[in-house]
Amino acid sequence: MKAAVYRGAGKIRVEEVPEPQVLGRKVLVNFRAGSICGTDLHFYRGDWKMKRGRIIGHDACGVRADTGERVVMVPLSYCGSCYYCLRGLPTYCTSGKFYGINRDGFFAEAVAMRKRNLVPVPDGVSDEEAGIVEPVALALHVLDKLNPAVGDWATVLGQGPIGLLMTQVARLKGCKVIAVDLEDYRLRLAEKIGAAVCINAREDVVKRVREVTGRGSDVVVEAAGTRGTVEQTSFLVRKAGRVALVGEFAGYLDLEDADDALFFTTYISPLEYPLAVRLIAEKAVDVKSLITHRFKLADFEKALQTASDPAEKPLKVIVTA
Repeated sequence: MKAAVYRGAGKIRVEEVPEPQVLGRKVLVNFRAGSICGTDLHFYRGDWKMKRGRIIGHDACGVRADTGERVVMVPLSYCGSCYYCLRGLPTYCTSGKFYGINRDGFFAEAVAMRKRNLVPVPDGVSDEEAGIVEPVALALHVLDKLNPAVGDWATVLGQGPIGLLMTQVARLKGCKVIAVDLEDYRLRLAEKIGAAVCINAREDVVKRVREVTGRGSDVVVEAAGTRGTVEQTSFLVRKAGRVALVGEFAGYLDLEDADDALFFTTYISPLEYPLAVRLIAEKAVDVKSLITHRFKLADFEKALQTASDPAEKPLKVIVTA
C-alpha cells in the first residue's frame, strides 16, 4: 500500500509499504481524508526530529473494513491503568504512543487501530470535516482548562487553524475574543467567525489589549508558535488571569506584573474527540471554512510544499484517498 514516509528534513515521500497487521483487538481502517498539521510541517522542515521511515499524520478519518462505518481516528494509544490514565490524563500515559510521531501515522491507505481509538462520524459530517477533528479537540481541552467566565476577554495569539478554532470555542464559552495575527487575511476570517477585536501583530499588541480590556485579558492562548509570543503573554494577561501555551513552550517569562496569573502548557487529549465530532456535526464549530487546498495522497509532497509556503496563504490543507 502507499503511505507518506519520513526520510529526513525536506524528504517526506509517498512510498510502497507493507500492509498493516490486524492483530488482537485491532481493526483495519481504510483512509478517506486527513489534514496536514503544524506538527507535520515541523518534521518536514527539520525543526523537530523524527525516526526515519516513520509514516506521518495524526488527524484523519477512514472507513472500518469490518463494518463499513466511517470513523475518526484518535491518534493516541494509552493503557488506561497507569498513574496518569487513572487520573483522567491519558495524554501522559507512561506507555502511550502518538500516531504519526512515535508510532506510524494515518497518511497511509490503511491503518490497524484498536476500536476504542475510533469515533463514529455522523452522516451530516463530510470526510473533509472529519479530517479536521484534532485541533477542535485541542481547543476544547484548552478552553476547559482555562475555564473562562461568560463575558471574559480571551486573547488568542495566532490565527492559523489552531488559533481560529480556539477563537471559535472561546466564543462558544461566552468569551469576547481578541484575535491577533500578522496576516490580515487570517484576521478577516477571525472576524467572520466571531472575534470581537482583531489586532495586527505589527501594532503594539500589549497596549491595544490593555486599552480594550482595561486591565489585561482574563485568559490568553498562545497559538502562534514563537518564542516572542510566549514572552508577550505575561504582559497581556491580567493579574490572576490564566495563560495556555499551546503553539510554543520556550521563552523567558517576565512575571513582575503578572501577579497570581497561572501559566500552563498542554497537548491534545483523546477525551474531547466525541464532543469535537458532535460540535462539527451540529455546525457549532466550522472547520470547513479553514480548508484552503485539497490534494490526493499520491500528491502528498506537493501538499506539504503548499502547506509550508506562506505565499499560498494556506490554512488547512486536506489530503484524500
